[in-house]
Amino acid sequence: MPRSTPALVSPRHDFTWFVLPGVLAAIAGLTVGLLPATSDTREGGGLGLWILGVLLVDVAHVYASLYRTYLDPQARTLHRKRLWFIPLLCLWCGVLLHLESPLLFWSVLAYIAIFHFIKQHLGFALLYVRAGREETLDRRLTVAAIWAGTLGPVLHWHAHLPTRFTWFVQGDLIAGAPSWLGTIALWGQVPIWAAFLARRVQRRRQGHANPLLLALVVLPAINWHLGMVVFDDDRVFTITNVFFHGIPYFALVWVAGGRERVATRLKNAGPPLLALAFYGLLVVLAVTEEALWDRLVWHDRAELFGSGTLELSTFATALVVSLLTVPQATHYVLDRFIWRAGPDNPKLAQQLGLASPENARAR
Repeated sequence: MPRSTPALVSPRHDFTWFVLPGVLAAIAGLTVGLLPATSDTREGGGLGLWILGVLLVDVAHVYASLYRTYLDPQARTLHRKRLWFIPLLCLWCGVLLHLESPLLFWSVLAYIAIFHFIKQHLGFALLYVRAGREETLDRRLTVAAIWAGTLGPVLHWHAHLPTRFTWFVQGDLIAGAPSWLGTIALWGQVPIWAAFLARRVQRRRQGHANPLLLALVVLPAINWHLGMVVFDDDRVFTITNVFFHGIPYFALVWVAGGRERVATRLKNAGPPLLALAFYGLLVVLAVTEEALWDRLVWHDRAELFGSGTLELSTFATALVVSLLTVPQATHYVLDRFIWRAGPDNPKLAQQLGLASPENARAR
């Protein structure tokens, strides 16, 4: 890429950490989806994929936001009320929902998660709208294209429930949507994409190419279509969903405070050791959480976490499930606040190499 390409760190760095995971996820998802598989493999994905995708990426990335919140002295001051109130609110709401109905609990969490995933893709794209100093029209078209490319597959998925893949548990999404909704959701994207791509061509001809922005709008759509529309396969859904979500988030947090937080503890350490410590903490937390999930709730990974069950009352189960979900739910909510450049995050614009107008948003 030319050096003039708008980037947060550099075109090479941004492509490697923000774009390449989406490219590789799409290639891997397409490849796996075309390979023969047993019914069990299609629905479960296998232990190896669970460890790599769910444990080491999806669960671990949730804890990466610690570097921008609880582990950051400035954030602890600026976001003090949120850091106390949001986990308690998530716990309280979780217990009430689970006591009402475990499936209702997972349904609410699933829809919040879907919204969070879409908003992250939108946030990354808007970083490059801002980095490229693009116009209001470009921002609006970017927002429309991201929503079309992700919400379209989600609506198509709803129109074809049940499927072999789920977000959390079977039945967590609302079934019963008519099949024609899926068709409309897919074809309704066409005019939006036509307008977005036509504008990209126009911008390029005017000498304002922004290839990273183009990639960060197109790749989510490709991955979500592969995982939700093209293949009815849990392996493909996992590959196309979690890797392009988690890996760029690791890299963004590393740039926006994570490296600094680790460096204050490991003075004079080189980049490899800093990166290992940064990720190592997240892995330890992820393994601990999943071990608790397995021993107390799921009981389906005995080869990793041992066997044995513990009988819990209805209230105890609701409390345990809600407590174990607090990190994830808190991550979803706090992400709405910790990525807004402005008074609440005064260093963010500088960390991301962006200008810092008052009240501007990085996500």
